[in-house]
Formats: sequence, C-alpha cells, structure tokens
Amino acid sequence: MQETENPLELQLGAHIARRFFLFGWVTALAICAAQGVGCNARPAAASKAAERTRRVLYYVDPMHPAYRSDKPGKAPDCGMDLKPVYDSDNSSDGDIHVTPDEEQAIRLETETVRSMPTAGSVHAVGRVAPDEALTYRVSAGVDGWVRQVFSDRTGMRVKKGEALASFFSKDISTPQQAYIYALESWERLKQSTSPPADSLSVAAQQLATERDNLEFLGMAEAQIAQLGRKRHEVFDVNLTAPADGYILERHIAVGQRFAKGELLYRIADLDRVLVLADVSSGDAALLGQVTKAQIRVEGLPPLEAHVAAALPEFDQLGRVATLRLEVKNLNGSLAPALVPGMLVNVDLSSPARSAITVRADAVIDSGTQKCVFVALGNGQYEPRQVETGRQEGDRVEILSGLTPGDRVVKAGAFLLDAESRMKSPPTDTAARRLPTRLPTRPQ
Repeated sequence: MQETENPLELQLGAHIARRFFLFGWVTALAICAAQGVGCNARPAAASKAAERTRRVLYYVDPMHPAYRSDKPGKAPDCGMDLKPVYDSDNSSDGDIHVTPDEEQAIRLETETVRSMPTAGSVHAVGRVAPDEALTYRVSAGVDGWVRQVFSDRTGMRVKKGEALASFFSKDISTPQQAYIYALESWERLKQSTSPPADSLSVAAQQLATERDNLEFLGMAEAQIAQLGRKRHEVFDVNLTAPADGYILERHIAVGQRFAKGELLYRIADLDRVLVLADVSSGDAALLGQVTKAQIRVEGLPPLEAHVAAALPEFDQLGRVATLRLEVKNLNGSLAPALVPGMLVNVDLSSPARSAITVRADAVIDSGTQKCVFVALGNGQYEPRQVETGRQEGDRVEILSGLTPGDRVVKAGAFLLDAESRMKSPPTDTAARRLPTRLPTRPQ
C-alpha cells in the first residue's frame, strides 16, 4: 500500500538516497555476485532451511535501511528483494551476520591482533629559524634622526663593533659633557698625592655611571674611547653591531626620524639555529621520548639536532605540535648551510615499544567515535569502539578496545559498517514515514 506523497517526505527521501546511493550499488553488485544468478535469484536450500527456523521481524531495503516493511517484496527504489531481519540476529545491538558467500563476494579479510614492537620514529617537516639566544636588537635610547646608513641590506654579514648607521639627537650633548667632567675628576684624584680612598671610589663609580648612560644612548665603546681622548663632544652617534652575525631586519633610512627604543636592526648569529618541526597530535606522545633527531637537506650530509628544553607549542585547534630543535650550523656562521625560512626534513627517533596496531582501513571514523569490527565466528561480527594513537604508514595504534587474540576485519569494514547501520535504522517518525517510491539517483 502506498502512502500519500508530500514535498517533505520526498525531500527526506532524496536526502537518504544521496547518502546511501554509492554504497547501495556496491552492495547490490556484491549480493548479486554472491547469489550468482542476479538480484532475483532464489536462495540456496541450506539458507532456506535456516530461515525457516527463525522468525522474521520485518524486512528492510538493502539500499535504504530506514525503509521497513512487514511483508516481503521488492525494494521501491531498485527492485531488489527486501532483506529479512530475524529474531535470532540479537547477539548484541549492532552485531551483524554475514554468510560465507557474502564474505567472499565483498572480499572480507581478517587479521589476528597481536602486541608487537613498533618503531618509535616520526618524520616531519621543519622550518629553520634564528636562535633567540643569539638574536640581537639594535635601537637607540633617545629620539633622533638618521644621518648616515652604512649597512643598508638585509642578509649582509657584519662584525661586532662595525658601524651600522649614525644619528643625531638633541639629547646627546648633556650626557657627553657629564662623562667628560667625571673622567677629568677621576683623573685629578688619581694623580694627586695620597688621594682619599672614599673620594677615589666615588669618582670611579660616577665615571662608570656616565659611561653606562652613553652606552644606553647607543654609543659604542670605540666612540666613547674617542670622546675620552679628544675631550670634545661628537654630533653624530654611531650605532654598531652588538655581535657577529647577519642582518635579518632593517628599519632605517637616511633622514628618518625614530623614537626611543624603536627597532632599527635585528641581527642574528647563525652559528647555531633552531628548526621548528611540525608534528601531528597523534605523534605528540613520543616527543618527550626522543633520543635522536636528524635534519636532512638535499645535497648535504645529515645534521645532528638536539631537542630544546622548551615545551612543544600546539596550534589553536590542538592538531599540530611545534617541536624546537637546536642545530649546529654546517660551515658555521661564515657560510651557513641553514638559513632562516628554509624548509628541511626532520627524522625523530624514540625507543621501540610494544603496541597493538591494525590496518588503517580497519578503523571506521564517524567523526565522534572510532570503531573496528571483531569477528566472533560463524559469520558473526561485532562493532567495537576503540581509541587510536599514532599512525605510521598504513598501521594505526590501538590504545584501548582490543586485546591480543581478537580477530579484526582488515578489508571490507566499510561494507560491514553499512550493514550494521541497516540493523539500527533511525526510529524517529519522519524516518519511519518514508515514501514508497524513492529516487534512484540524486536529484
């Protein structure tokens, strides 16, 4: 008997048809191949005898398990025989039974779960970055104007004390005068006969304070020494490189006005660099057990690396962890092989350990949970929820849900999952009141 069609029911039917369209044709071909003579072939005598010993609860459409009927017949969408659901199919909610012919048709394969040693290795991609401990900021302690620029290109190598630029400021005169006065006072006390120890100590302390003020302004040791020799003020203060390294950033130009403390140069010593390796959250558990790390760059020998003491940093979604590795640069800082921004391959090794692993195809991930199908014998299969760990190649680690000795479906799990859904169709009113005629292809 057909029910009255309405737009809501047709729309719901189309939605379900789109969801199960692809699986339906695969299942139809598998069943037809198993029966040997087509979808309308009569079952084997053994199957008929088995069916007579069981009571049929209802019939379902193999392609649309939400469709139920209290009598046998043809599926309204493809003309296939409705599949009976028996009262003996109740070993546990969601368990399914597959005949040997169906197992052969869908090429079902199982494997016995064993606990075996797994190689604790992770392969990742890393990005070279300068080491913060060897990175230096160059700025001035006063507001000023740039008069000259000597090192005007990023990527240039500079030496410690080398002049980078010169600037003028109205606030550099008074500190220079104070330094000259403190220097002359200290020299007079030092040259006098039997100077008081307390006075000499105070003069030396004052001289050191005024010298620190000049360094705070941005004046280098060479220019301070020149001021002490000539005893007259300089109009331009030279900014110098605080260490040997390469210019990574340059924010300066002739005539530019800058504020106190503003970043003008950033210089890094590349004798040692960091490699920031991105590791998936599934492999994050091994990060604390890394015993060896290597950096591989095409055309170069492998470089040994050490895991930094800093904790790994995760992205906002918690899916990727960034591990910091310290690497001694090849060729040192004169001609570094690793430069900031370069992408490299990273190999991480940790001690081997025992774990249960299954093929990745055996795990059905619904988005909210993961499960595998365990063979119980005599064609009975149980869906079992599992918790997975890291994946290496085509093997996935199982943290919980399986024990050694279980037989797990490693090929054909997708079709078993669809069969399991047929046993537990939606029970809401809209799902039960499906139209008898469903579209045969997506609209």
